[in-house]
Amino acid sequence: MTVNTINLRSTKTLTDYVKTVDRMRTLAKQLSELSKIEAKLRPEVLEEIGDRREIAVRGQVRILEPSVKESIGQADGEKTVEVFRAIGLPLNTRSAEYVAPASFSKLVRDGLVPDELIKRTSETIVVVH
Repeated sequence: MTVNTINLRSTKTLTDYVKTVDRMRTLAKQLSELSKIEAKLRPEVLEEIGDRREIAVRGQVRILEPSVKESIGQADGEKTVEVFRAIGLPLNTRSAEYVAPASFSKLVRDGLVPDELIKRTSETIVVVH
């Protein structure tokens, strides 16, 4: 019968790494919970602040302003590839041809992508200064 022994001794580096990963997991969960609370409060806050509002929080003046956050995406990936190929815009070809989201956004900002390929979404957020 063979008995395997397990070395449970750690080094400072291994211990620090595990503590860091555990802390990241905890913070990610907290961020997720806080994001849900923020999303729930946002509509009422937007109503209250109008175009801009200054408030005092913990003795500091904070400025709250609405801001529109715009996202750009592809309306139809296959059609985008066809049109990009036809008009000579770059395609990624690692496997099947596709247009990478970052490349697509840059080309949209440069005014090179036809409007029918662009899916725009916007969301009003609150910026706290």
